[in-house]
Amino acid sequence: MERHKGEYYVIYYGSRNPKRSVLGVKFPSLKSPLYIKLGGERARNLYKHIILTLDNLGIPYSTEKESLHEVLRVPWATGLAITIFLLAIYSKRKPLAYAHVLDKMLTGSMPLARHLTNMTEIALDLSEYLGNTRDKPLITHKSAATISKMMVTLINALHI
Repeated sequence: MERHKGEYYVIYYGSRNPKRSVLGVKFPSLKSPLYIKLGGERARNLYKHIILTLDNLGIPYSTEKESLHEVLRVPWATGLAITIFLLAIYSKRKPLAYAHVLDKMLTGSMPLARHLTNMTEIALDLSEYLGNTRDKPLITHKSAATISKMMVTLINALHI
């Protein structure tokens, strides 16, 4: 897979056992470490939701599949919105209750979107402060869980 400027890569590692599925985002190349990683059955459900949303909104993307491994190549703004969405719902057991947030992010109708974008920077800084290791995503579990709760509180306050 060749590298294109300004693209994000949504990575899905499927499994016959849904509990072992993994969903993550990489930028600026496939060789980059994951920004954020979610696992389990919700990873599979979120991946399906992301594809459905992109299709419904007519957002261009390309897919590469190898057995149970899939890579979505999406435009920069779309990838950023997906990253923000995954961070926001990271702490939720039923993340699809917030499925509308991805739609609002992708259509540009999300209030305070630039502040939500800043939350990814805070999550990265918190991960670094807490001591991120090389073999983990850039946004660690503890950082993602903390920032996710803050983002969900903000989203709920917006009544969207």
